[in-house]
Amino acid sequence: MQSITALLFVAFCIFIITRSLVVQKSWQQWKKQASSGLGFTKSTSTVSSSTHKETLLKDTPPYIFPPIRPRTALRTSMGLRRLEVSNWLTIDKNYNPEHGLRVNLLSSHKPQVIQCLPGSEEACHEVLSLVVDFLTSRFPQHFTVTNTSEGRRIYNSLTNETFVIGQACPNPLEVAARLAMEDFTVLMKDANTGEYRLQASATLFPAGWKLQERIGMSMAKLHGPVPKWKEQLSGHVNRYFDHLTAKSSMERTNLFIQTTPDLFVDGPEMPRSPSEAAITPSDLWVRRERQIFRRLERCGAVLFTVRTYMQRLVEVEGAQVEALKTQVEGWDEDIMDYKGSKIWGETFREWCAQRGLGVEGA
Repeated sequence: MQSITALLFVAFCIFIITRSLVVQKSWQQWKKQASSGLGFTKSTSTVSSSTHKETLLKDTPPYIFPPIRPRTALRTSMGLRRLEVSNWLTIDKNYNPEHGLRVNLLSSHKPQVIQCLPGSEEACHEVLSLVVDFLTSRFPQHFTVTNTSEGRRIYNSLTNETFVIGQACPNPLEVAARLAMEDFTVLMKDANTGEYRLQASATLFPAGWKLQERIGMSMAKLHGPVPKWKEQLSGHVNRYFDHLTAKSSMERTNLFIQTTPDLFVDGPEMPRSPSEAAITPSDLWVRRERQIFRRLERCGAVLFTVRTYMQRLVEVEGAQVEALKTQVEGWDEDIMDYKGSKIWGETFREWCAQRGLGVEGA
């Protein structure tokens, strides 16, 4: 009897010691997080391991990007189709590496990737509200919202970050860009001219243009370098924006070919010097953009979101090879120049020829 009593006493002591260690560790973690004065905090939880992140993403069905389609008979058009709302924002296996790049850009190139003009504050808060509502309902296994004494916060289990949301958030568009894989741009109508202007943007993956040089521009000036924009698209786009509603969101795709896998390209590509090796098909990348237009219901602005996908040219296979070749050869000469064909055109023709396809004009 005495031996049983002694064993129970030892077990009780071990329980008390273990519980004390757990409580002490939890207190230290809470104290470290609470002491941060930032708009977001980094958790010390062990779920930050890359293995756990990969496991989480395996449970998330990826968004299937539409296949490359040959250019239609109308060479210059918006090419819109109705958005399937459940696929507005996407999560896939590239989330964590792209998130790391986005965080680095916001630290090292912030003026080049995010700009918000006075008067856009309400729209930026509405953007973040939409992003939070969507992510927590579409991906509840990754994003959760909690109410604290200091306000509402969203927790991202994929990165172990917690962000302040709601009106207390000092940088709503930046938080949206940190949570999602998409870039966000706010277009607001000028009451005097009737034109839509670029009033706020978190464009972390630009395709050859500088945000800080274009913020505040009208759509006409923004697309000045785009061939045939003024003649064929300018009026059509303005009319489309005027009739866009919160229930009629639309999407389109855009395609470029570039000689670098970089998502952040804030200037035109330059031809290689004679001392550099010639460009080969393995150097070329197909850059595809999924662009979505939404009306912000509360403030009335237009929200333009872009998700960028990169694929090596040599990895394009099957019917997609013919579709890509058909689309590229359908570009007018000025569009070809605008998209940099003088740099990659010859190599692209060689790649098509190796597959028994010829390309005119590339």
